[in-house]
Amino acid sequence: MKDNFFKTSSLILCILLLSACVNVEKVQHIEAFVTEVLEENDEGFFVRTGYQKVNAITSIEESKNHIKTDVKSINDFYDTEWNYIRTEIIHSNFKKSHITQAGGGEKRKEEINEPSTILIPDGDVEYHNSINMTEEERERVKEHVLSFMDV
Repeated sequence: MKDNFFKTSSLILCILLLSACVNVEKVQHIEAFVTEVLEENDEGFFVRTGYQKVNAITSIEESKNHIKTDVKSINDFYDTEWNYIRTEIIHSNFKKSHITQAGGGEKRKEEINEPSTILIPDGDVEYHNSINMTEEERERVKEHVLSFMDV
């Protein structure tokens, strides 16, 4: 009788654990965009000091128990005249338990001196919006960004 109770309890516990894992939502965004770089001046106003071209992969995993984010990006910086300044390769991640509220993450950044984003034209582009890409172009950006990461 005890053996049967143990088997039944173990089975119920396994089913509960598996059902908790099933409700995990995973989303991945692959983007190529340009944004303005703003800095606060002495009067407290934010003024444009340049532009930033970005190729990025943002992955989010969320369930009722946790959230995880992982961002890999290539960021080319330009001044207001579109003169190249520098490139930052960034890999950051964060995770937090909704149960224990424990969380943490890390950010690694390397600087290189060569423009490295792809599929973004020079000069006038619509800021803050992702470049419309085909599925093939998204895959190309993904492979390009990952080639700079020690995944």
